[in-house]
Amino acid sequence: MPTIRNPEDLSSLQSRFTRLTPASPAAWGKFTAPAMICHRGDSLRVALGEVQSPFVGTWLTRTIGKWLVINTPVRPPREKIETAPEMLLTAPASWPADQDRSRELLERASVMTTGSVHPGFGRLTPDQWGRLIWKHWDHHLRQFGV
Repeated sequence: MPTIRNPEDLSSLQSRFTRLTPASPAAWGKFTAPAMICHRGDSLRVALGEVQSPFVGTWLTRTIGKWLVINTPVRPPREKIETAPEMLLTAPASWPADQDRSRELLERASVMTTGSVHPGFGRLTPDQWGRLIWKHWDHHLRQFGV
């Protein structure tokens, strides 16, 4: 499984990320490209433990759902999953600054040494976060055609 903890997988995501523009149209969903960048940054702040997001999942999401999403190539459905409010805290400001912040958070997450709580999956290890973050970024980059 690809992971941001693998330098080659991380580099591939970063390369795709540079092709995104503020005007990139979404193939699905409600996000604009600038709002999606901020959402990804907020999600990384949850992964890094900088923003606390309470567990609101169920036994099913904490066990079977977590295993499927993190350990298999199953892709998340388009437009079907509501995100936690803690992952929607930041409003777009400056495209270059928002990109830089997102890139910096991604770099930090790629080498994190402690886990944190995911709102749907519960406590995740750094390796689990690495795979989940890669899949999350891939999902949103595909959303915008990159």
